[in-house]
Amino acid sequence: MEQDLISNLPKTILHDILSRLPEKDAARTIVLSKAWTETWYTFAILSFCDTKIIGTFPQPAEDFVRKRKNFIDYVKRTLLRFREQGLAIKEFKLSINCFDLQYMSHDVDLWMKLVSESGVQVLELCLPDGPEQDGEGRDQCYILPVGIIEAKSLYKLVLMGGIRVDRAFLNHSVKFFSLRVLSLWLVLSGEEEAIEHLISRCPLLEYITLKCCSVTSSGGIRGLLEARTSRMKSISMLGLPKLKGVDVQGIQEINIDAPSLENFCFCPGDLHAPFKMNVDNCRNLRGLSLWSLKSMVIIDKWFLDLFSKFPFLESLKFVNCTMSETINISSTQLKVLELSNCSNLKEVNIDAPKLLSCGYCGDGASKPVISFLKSSSQLEVNVLIHMDYMDLGNLRKFIENFKPQNVLASLSLFIHQPIVEELNLNVLQVSTIPPSIKHLDLRAVPKTKTLYMPLVKSLLSSCCPSTISLSLHSFFCNRAFIEFFYETLMGREEECFCSSDHTKCWWHDLKDVKVTSSMTTDENVDFKTMLDALPTFSPHENISFRLEL
Repeated sequence: MEQDLISNLPKTILHDILSRLPEKDAARTIVLSKAWTETWYTFAILSFCDTKIIGTFPQPAEDFVRKRKNFIDYVKRTLLRFREQGLAIKEFKLSINCFDLQYMSHDVDLWMKLVSESGVQVLELCLPDGPEQDGEGRDQCYILPVGIIEAKSLYKLVLMGGIRVDRAFLNHSVKFFSLRVLSLWLVLSGEEEAIEHLISRCPLLEYITLKCCSVTSSGGIRGLLEARTSRMKSISMLGLPKLKGVDVQGIQEINIDAPSLENFCFCPGDLHAPFKMNVDNCRNLRGLSLWSLKSMVIIDKWFLDLFSKFPFLESLKFVNCTMSETINISSTQLKVLELSNCSNLKEVNIDAPKLLSCGYCGDGASKPVISFLKSSSQLEVNVLIHMDYMDLGNLRKFIENFKPQNVLASLSLFIHQPIVEELNLNVLQVSTIPPSIKHLDLRAVPKTKTLYMPLVKSLLSSCCPSTISLSLHSFFCNRAFIEFFYETLMGREEECFCSSDHTKCWWHDLKDVKVTSSMTTDENVDFKTMLDALPTFSPHENISFRLEL
C-alpha cells in the first residue's frame, strides 16, 4: 500500500492547501483520511450560507422551520467549538437570504461576539436588503454591534444588505488601527455623519467601497413617528494617509484628500442632478473610472485640466457619460482608455504614445470616427456593439472609422432580431477587400433562418477576420446558424455575390478553416463530430473558426 505523504504534512500546510481550493472541494476532503477530517474541523476560514441547508422554495412550512433551526444550531455549534478549543478564526463569511432580520438578530449578535473574540481578520456579513428596497422602518435592519469594529485583529470588513451603523459609532472615540479594507453595500446609518465618522476612526484604511448606502430619519405625522430613508448625500474622506482605492456609488458629493490614492471609481446617486467630485489633492492618482455623469458635458478643457491635475494617470474609463461631439485626449502617461455608451460622441482624437488598450462600447447607430494620432505599436482596440439587424449595412463604415486600421483587434457583436421577421437585408456588393481585424466575436444573432444568408454575407463583406467565434448558448446562437456559417465559410453556398458579378468574395480564397471549441482545442476533429459532441446548453462556451488565407 502506498504511503499517504500529503496527509502527514504539518497542519499549517494542509490548512494552506484547503484555503486554495473552492469551498465545496475543501469540504469534501474530510472523506480522505482522519488527518484531513481534523484539518477541516480546525480550518480557520469559516463560510456559512443558509440556502445550502434550507434549499429552495416552495417547501412545507414545517420543513423550513426545522431546517432554519438546523442552520442556526450548526453555526452556533461550530463557533463554540472553536472557542472551547482556543482556535483562531481567520475569516468568517455569513450569508443569510431566507430569514427575517428581526428573527435572526439575537443569533447574529452572539455569532458576531464569538467571532470578534476569536482573532478574526476578515469578516463578511451579507443579509437580506433592508429599507433600501422594502421601504420599511429601521427595525427591519440588523444593528451592527460596536464590538465588531473594535476587534483588534480585524483587517477586512464587508457589510451587505439590511445592516445599520448605529448612533453609537458617532460617540465612539477609539481608533481602529487594524482595519485596512472597508466595504459597505446597501448599508443604513442612523445619522448622515455616522459612516463618515466610522471611516475617520480607521486611519490606516487602504481600500473603501460605498455603494447605495442610505440614511434613516424620523418624521412626525399626527404625533406618530415613522422612519424614512434617503440616499447619503455626501461623504468626506480626510486624514487617511494609506488610502489607495475608493469606489463610491449612489452619493452625490464626495471629497477626498489622500496623497496615496491610486484608483478612484465614482457614480453619483441622481444621474441628472449636479454632483461634486473633489479629488484634486490626490496627485498620485493612476486610475479613474466615472459612471453615469449625465448632468454635465465632458469637453476638451475637462481633459486638459484632468491630465494637469493628475500627471501620473494611466487608466481612464467612462461609462454612460455625456461627451461633447468632438473630444481630444492628449497624455504622455495614459495606457488604458475605455469609452462605453457615451452619448453625443462623433469624433475622438487620441494622442497617447504609451496607450496599450482602448475599449469602445456602443450601438450600431453611432459611428464615431476614432483616430489614434500617436500610439504604441502594441496598442489593441476592442469594440463591443449592440446593433439592430437592419443596421448591418453600416457595419463596414463603422469599422473603417477606426484609424489607423491595424489597431482594431476584436469586434464583438450583439445583433438583435428584427421585430418584423420578413424584413430582409439588402447587402451591397463591394469590389474591394474589407478591413482586416484579428477577431470577430458573434455573441448573439437572429434565429430566423431566412435572415441567415444576408446576415453572414453582410458580416463577411464588412470585415476580414483572422478568427471568428460564436456563442454555444442556445438562447443567443443556435446550432442551425453555426452549421450555416461553417458551410458558407467552406464555400458550399451556391448563392453568393460573385455568382452574378466578376468580383470574387474573399472567403472563397480560404485555404483552410480550422475549428475548435472552448471545450476542446483539437483542430483535427471533424466539424460535425465536434458539434455533435458538445452539450446542447453551454452558457459559457464558444466555437471558433481560424481562417487561413
